[in-house]
Amino acid sequence: MIAATIGLAGCATHPVDAYTKLAHLDQGTLLASGHLPPAIAGVDPAILPSSVRMLVSYEGIDYWAGATADNEICFIAEGAETVASCADADHFGRYGSTLEIAETGQRVWLHTEYMTVGPSWTAISPSVAIRG
Repeated sequence: MIAATIGLAGCATHPVDAYTKLAHLDQGTLLASGHLPPAIAGVDPAILPSSVRMLVSYEGIDYWAGATADNEICFIAEGAETVASCADADHFGRYGSTLEIAETGQRVWLHTEYMTVGPSWTAISPSVAIRG
């Protein structure tokens, strides 16, 4: 019984599926020790700081990705306003994640290396495309 409890506790702090999906993104810039990810109102506060990376800065907006303890991938845009979208690892692995950026009127797509960026999208980094 103790082994089962320890195993379950380990799952909560090591979201293996989310980390696996993050491995298929551009590595970006990992947060330095002691720094915190962007503050995101209404988003799961369990984003693991050790997983957060800045993927690209484009037109005054920083795009981040990170994993939560609940095995989700969060895509974060930090500009005049910070917006985010979190999806479970399986959904993210199939579709990626998109954000609507109100200040630019653009849609931004976080995708893995094995997803195809269509002609209506413009790649702004190896893992981020934009349109609109």
